[in-house]
Amino acid sequence: MKKRLCPPPPPPQRKELNDTPVKLCNEISRLFRTHMRETETSDGVMSQQGAHLVLSTLAVNDGINQLELVKHTHLRPPTVSVILKRMESEGIVERKTNPDDKRSVTVHLTEFGKTLDKEHIKRIKEVDAVALSGLTDEELSTLMTLLPKIRDNLLPSYDKERKEDTE
Repeated sequence: MKKRLCPPPPPPQRKELNDTPVKLCNEISRLFRTHMRETETSDGVMSQQGAHLVLSTLAVNDGINQLELVKHTHLRPPTVSVILKRMESEGIVERKTNPDDKRSVTVHLTEFGKTLDKEHIKRIKEVDAVALSGLTDEELSTLMTLLPKIRDNLLPSYDKERKEDTE
C-alpha cells in the first residue's frame, strides 16, 4: 500500500521572518524530508531519522569503523549504534573484524544495503526533478552558486560547537 503524500504543516507566519532565504530553505528541506519519508518503501530502520545518512556514508566509505561513521555523519554515537544494530538485524550492513587491527570492527554494506542505497538515490533524483522543474539553466546555476555560500556561512559555528562537545 502506497503511503499518502501529506505535506507537513507550514510554520506559523511571522511578519518579522516573512520569506527570508533561510526560512524558505528550511521549508523546502522539510517538504523534501517529508516526501522522502512518505515514499520510503521500508518500514524498518530506513524509516528512522539518520538511517539514510548512515547508508549513504557507508556507500561512499564502506569498511570504516563506528567512530569514523560518527565523525562523517555528525550523529551522536548512541544514535549511530542503534541505527547500526537495526541495520545489521535487517541485513543492510555487516560488521567485520579489521584485518589490520583485530581489536577493531569495520562496517560494510551488504548487497541488500547497496540496493537500498541505489533506490534512495533514484528517489532523491525524482524529488529533485520535481523541485527544480520550471527553472532555467541560468536560474539553476545561480541557485547552485548561492546555496553553498549560505551553507558555508553556517558551518564554522556548527564545527566550533561540535568541537566543544567532544572536549
